[in-house]
Amino acid sequence: MHEHTSQAENDPSTPAETDLSAALLLQAAMVLEEHAEAATFTLIRQALAIRQSPGVQELAKLTDALLTQCAILATGVETISAEKCPPRGAGALRDWAQLRRDGPADGPLGSWSYARQLALVARNLIQAVHAYRATIAARAPYTSRPNLPSLVPSSQ
Repeated sequence: MHEHTSQAENDPSTPAETDLSAALLLQAAMVLEEHAEAATFTLIRQALAIRQSPGVQELAKLTDALLTQCAILATGVETISAEKCPPRGAGALRDWAQLRRDGPADGPLGSWSYARQLALVARNLIQAVHAYRATIAARAPYTSRPNLPSLVPSSQ
């Protein structure tokens, strides 16, 4: 019996819990990740579309949301091993560390420029995650094909 299942105790009319399986959990996680990425892309578009001086409150709210998303994305990229991390990911992590260390510059364009730089870092972090996922998906047919012959690149 799997760790995610259980038998109904002494009552055959009570349905037993069913195994959620790793595939179903992975599918749910992917849906949540896609939703979070879509929300992040909305923030990125907002930051990069600013053409005039935004309101102080609006800019502070946008910057705070971008800081949160960058921190989450950076944590995800940091979990990728150094040899498998795309170059864009390593660069985005460097930029993220620099932005956290320096904060917004002084002057009238400092906070506006900071929000735009955060948006660019967030975009690069997401693209690094996508690139990493693509390398995993490209290797997937070669990793496990029970009872089937291995695929060779020319057969795809």
